[in-house]
Amino acid sequence: MAPNRANKCWLCGRTSDEVNASVGRIPQETELDRRFARMTDLMGKFNRASGEWGNLVPDQFKTFDFDFVLGNQNQFKSMRFLTEVEDSKKSIVIPLKVAIGNVRSGVEGSIGGVKINPTDMVKKDVFLKEVGDFERRTGRNLNGSGGDGSKPNGFDGMRIGQGLAFMREVGMLYFSIQEKLLEVEKDDEMSKRPVFAVSIAKMDGLPGEIPVCTVCQNLVTCLVTV
Repeated sequence: MAPNRANKCWLCGRTSDEVNASVGRIPQETELDRRFARMTDLMGKFNRASGEWGNLVPDQFKTFDFDFVLGNQNQFKSMRFLTEVEDSKKSIVIPLKVAIGNVRSGVEGSIGGVKINPTDMVKKDVFLKEVGDFERRTGRNLNGSGGDGSKPNGFDGMRIGQGLAFMREVGMLYFSIQEKLLEVEKDDEMSKRPVFAVSIAKMDGLPGEIPVCTVCQNLVTCLVTV
């Protein structure tokens, strides 16, 4: 079915969607896309690496305590992947733990460069819900501050295989929260973006009321006032 001509600008012939597409992206959208891409790349790398860790533990070490092994890597040189685990702990687990403590205490938190201001209730609610759901599902606190005191904290009492599996879960939570928070930022930026629409208007020098897009309307207005 042919489109309704009234939905197209009388001057340029474009629909509202076509006008918005032609105007281009605002800088904030481009920056958010860059951050999304970087986060997705890091998540993919972590997902692939952590998926192999449990298969690389020699049988003779499988009953060892996770924290003990990670704290004494020089005694377990056959497990070369432990450096990756340690790096993940420093770059993912600890920053997430700090962010949880900050947000639960009512101060600004940050995860992967995404800030969570105590006055931003949307971000704060998203963050606390994801963390709370994770802690209830796993039966463990990610940060003792504000958590359920009846649950063990972090990796306490875990054997190495359990610890590696939990590290993987925490890492995927870390990236999942980032993704949701970036979506919140994107929605906020999109709500600020100017909307270019086709509407019926009376234009000086043009016959009667016509459908005209915001771009053409502004252009004609500028030409008439020059």
